[in-house]
Amino acid sequence: MRILSSFSLLLLLPAVGLAQANAIVPDPDPEIERKSFIVAPGFEVSLFAADPLLAKPLQINFDPAGRLWVSSSEVYPQIKPGDKANDKILILEDTDGDGKADKTTIFADGLLIPTGVEPGDGGAYVANSTELVHLSASKPGQKADRTRVLLSGFGTEDTHHIVHTFRWGPDQSLYFNQSIYIHSHLETPHGVKRLNGGGVWRFRPETTELEVFVRGFVNTWGHHFDKYGQSFMTDGAYGEGVNHGVPGAYYVTAVGATRLLNGMNPGSPKHCGLEVLSGRHLPDDWQGNVITHDFRGHRVCRFVLRDAASSYESREMTEVIKTNHPAFRPIDVKMGPDGAIYVADWYNPIIQHGEVDFRDPRRDHTHGRIWRITAKDRPLVAKPKLVDASVAELLEQLKAPEGWTREKAKRVLKERGKDAVLPELAKWVAALPPDAEHARLEAAWVRQSFADVDMDTLSPLLAAKEPHVRAAAVRMLSDSFMGLNKPGEWTKALQDEHPQVRMEAVRAVAAWKTPEALELALGVLKLPMDPVLDYALWLTVRDLEPYWLTAFKDGTLSLGGDARAIAFALNAVGTKDVAQPLLKLAKDANIPAERRKALWLMLAKVGGPNEVGDILGNGFTGADGPTKLELLQNLEANVRRPSFGKAPALDTKTLTELSQENDTPQAQAALRLLGLLKQDAARATLEQQAVADKRPAADRAAALEGLVHLGGPKSRQFFDLQAAKEQPILTRRLAVQALTMLDLTAAAATAGDVLSASDAKDDLGGFFDSFLLRKGGPAALAKGLTGKTIPADVAKVGLRAIRSSSQNVPDLVAALTKAGNLAAAKKEPTADEVKAYVADVLKTGDATRGEAVFRRKEMQCLACHGIAGVGGQVGPDMTSIGASAQPDYLVESLLIPNKAIKEGYHAIEVNTLSGKVVSGIKLRETKTELALRNAEDKEVSISTDDIDTKKQTRSLMPDGLVDTLTRQELVDLVRFLSELGKVGPYAPNPARLVRRWQYLDPTGPATNVFRRERVTAAVEKPSQFTWVSAYTRVSGDLPTADVPSFVVWNGSDPLTVVRFELKASVEGAAALKWNSVEGLSVYVGEKSVEAKPETAIDVKTGTTVITVVVDRSKRKSELRCELVDVPNSPARVAVVGGK
Repeated sequence: MRILSSFSLLLLLPAVGLAQANAIVPDPDPEIERKSFIVAPGFEVSLFAADPLLAKPLQINFDPAGRLWVSSSEVYPQIKPGDKANDKILILEDTDGDGKADKTTIFADGLLIPTGVEPGDGGAYVANSTELVHLSASKPGQKADRTRVLLSGFGTEDTHHIVHTFRWGPDQSLYFNQSIYIHSHLETPHGVKRLNGGGVWRFRPETTELEVFVRGFVNTWGHHFDKYGQSFMTDGAYGEGVNHGVPGAYYVTAVGATRLLNGMNPGSPKHCGLEVLSGRHLPDDWQGNVITHDFRGHRVCRFVLRDAASSYESREMTEVIKTNHPAFRPIDVKMGPDGAIYVADWYNPIIQHGEVDFRDPRRDHTHGRIWRITAKDRPLVAKPKLVDASVAELLEQLKAPEGWTREKAKRVLKERGKDAVLPELAKWVAALPPDAEHARLEAAWVRQSFADVDMDTLSPLLAAKEPHVRAAAVRMLSDSFMGLNKPGEWTKALQDEHPQVRMEAVRAVAAWKTPEALELALGVLKLPMDPVLDYALWLTVRDLEPYWLTAFKDGTLSLGGDARAIAFALNAVGTKDVAQPLLKLAKDANIPAERRKALWLMLAKVGGPNEVGDILGNGFTGADGPTKLELLQNLEANVRRPSFGKAPALDTKTLTELSQENDTPQAQAALRLLGLLKQDAARATLEQQAVADKRPAADRAAALEGLVHLGGPKSRQFFDLQAAKEQPILTRRLAVQALTMLDLTAAAATAGDVLSASDAKDDLGGFFDSFLLRKGGPAALAKGLTGKTIPADVAKVGLRAIRSSSQNVPDLVAALTKAGNLAAAKKEPTADEVKAYVADVLKTGDATRGEAVFRRKEMQCLACHGIAGVGGQVGPDMTSIGASAQPDYLVESLLIPNKAIKEGYHAIEVNTLSGKVVSGIKLRETKTELALRNAEDKEVSISTDDIDTKKQTRSLMPDGLVDTLTRQELVDLVRFLSELGKVGPYAPNPARLVRRWQYLDPTGPATNVFRRERVTAAVEKPSQFTWVSAYTRVSGDLPTADVPSFVVWNGSDPLTVVRFELKASVEGAAALKWNSVEGLSVYVGEKSVEAKPETAIDVKTGTTVITVVVDRSKRKSELRCELVDVPNSPARVAVVGGK
């Protein structure tokens, strides 16, 4: 286990007691706040409403009359015991049309944290804790005095995760969200409906039908539809920007998911609220844009959406508003009846929820604002008159360019009733010109709201010229379950020329629950695929599994013998039931090699003892190194499952050959597998490798583990021999490590002597882990250290290992402290000491020096935390931490890291039936697997049938991580962190900068390869080299001093080789913009291109590697590269981030 260094996992642990004790509580004057805004060119901001007209807005929605309804809560985040709930629903009106609210009506009070409101049906739909209620007034214009509970049973585990974000969809269903900590189980007239964790619900009030629209997300407080009915969502607690909502899809954190759909802006700050812009008041280049909020960073953000195959590309633009005002917290946004943009400002200097004391006096409970954003020198839109309009007039409004007008007109039409609307609608549609496709779509949505869609309505839309109209028609057909019981006109959509239409059709066909539906869906494989279409097909294949898998296994479903289709379907299902069909296909020489590779990989995951021989005999034939490793990893994980069974005697030639490789993960996996598969004939090989002095310790440890799994008296005798005192210390240490898996007591009895003879420079992490990661291991080791003396530095290594394991083992801590004769641990700082640190941060802290501390290799900060989407993922991305947290919070998180733990970052400790202890942050859990992210930022999967117990434990962030820093270094580090996300040099940058580079590790073997084959071998044969990630500064600059150089021949110029990746969903031309091309040689794939300040490149769909050879004798400046568009190019390209 890697010992986590200073500041790793900072954000996991907020520290409650003193958190934000020095929080700035600004003057609440709205004009002071407004003057702090930096507004996008051509726009201006005015105050629409503020306290005392309203307080603490949570959601806003307009009604068709142009009145703004506000759900507000002054008791959030938790009501005081004994207090009476009195949160409100308010109605704000601008009666004189001057752009500022002048009337407030309290529509309802006595509510408890109402997190959603949507006016409709003579009142308003309100999220009231565990209920969805409809409130109305018996007398028009009066306070609500009638309450209908429509749904009850929503979870209430966390007040900012309860159901929220109400929106009428184009079909007049009510869509609303819930978040990760909520578990809802609802009795409805149509059966029990469940959603564990996050997701979006869809509700039809007139029928009380309720269904899950999508699953997942952490805390999604934004959802809206574009003019064609496509959904877009944001997540207030996860950093992937704008998400495209595919019906039935699973997103991050979705319970039971084995594959997820990702957001469109990886590494983006967390966003809250979402609106799709439209209308004559806004500039042409703002039409269809998305507005959302980086509420931590005090920003109102704009994203441009562009078609990208079956989905979209999302590109962040210059902020609409940005400020360093500490209380500006935009959380919701809506277009208004006048074409302006309205932003709900929750207004609070403190936003942390469970991390900060609920009763902290600095929490603001009384203020709030609604800001109005308008374009300069552009006329506003006249507020449409909808409420008293005739049906014919309302239908004409469906042609309006403003989405607000069309949405509210559909709402009024819905409330007028079917009998009044449909006859007029039929006449209106009949009079439309042939090219009025969008108006016909709006009319179809009106029909859908009355459950009156038929093929006469949909046929013209399915044949429309505009592909997005065709896609919307397919969605509508699916929602109405019409015509899906047999092939028909609609099935043409599965072969439509536009991928989004095919994607919608693939999801629609899932409603036709027959084997024939699968055959139709798989037909899309004959046309170009893209990641979202591939996901949609995968999801549909799994949805249809109960209806086709049995038929396929018994031979009544052949899928036309289409090998690609069969392979896709079996891969998607991925269960042991398909092992034999998979094997048959994998051995079929008529199937393309790439497809058979995927089959072998899947078979290694799900095959049983009877398939192992074929996997070893055929699956590795012709495979490259990465594929062999993946096969071995899949097979090892599979064999380790308690339910796997016993393999027969096998031909172990493949594993034996792989085991001879030196210091490779393939060799180590092969050595373990020889034992896991109980191949006693391989015992001699394992024993030879275990004692081979010239083999690296990792290879020898793998061989010893293989012997553990092989078991039997011979293995035990071998370990006793190798652990004896006359053996070299490395041999003894490795033997004791392995012995912990066979006889923990015997291993512990020898451990003290081994540690006494060890040196802290030795790699002792694995030794301590072998006890820490075994059930009862810490207690056994503590007993084994009784009366022993070990080097002080060795004891320190052990204590660091304990911290990194997140285990609470005081007896072992005491034993190591005593055996190493160590001083007691440092005391926690007092409140006065924390205040003194904060004062120094504000007075002498230097962010530039602090960033240098943060980037130190030995600190390993970026190993656990990312900034702008690059770096580790054990802890949250820190792009906006300075804008959301006060300096004292940051100081405490470093000095007292486990005093409090941020929600979602408690580690889970799992004890397995095989005796292991595994800790990590939960990534996902299905019926068969629990996946954790451990302290080394690696994903660890545990078979559910191997879990004995699991419990929530402390965070993965160890104590004492900044003990090696000087006071000034710590002060500088906190100053750097406190600047992240604020307006200035550390603000989020929407430019598509390359932030994660990889440098070629210039080891001796690498130099020898270059001497034989030239430096271009790094481009032509990259897999034979080791590539190490290097991250830029926040500015996007990569210091050349951070990457190593090498010389091929003595006296030749020093070189550095670096690379990065681009990912394209649509191919085409793009360009790379460099800060300087001095000393650069650039390769796109294997092709050399001329390095220019803007280097033109052609990218193909998929991943493209850009390799740069840097002549260090010529280049002295830092390296910076930005991906930019080429005018009129169709390319949709992104820079790949991550770790």
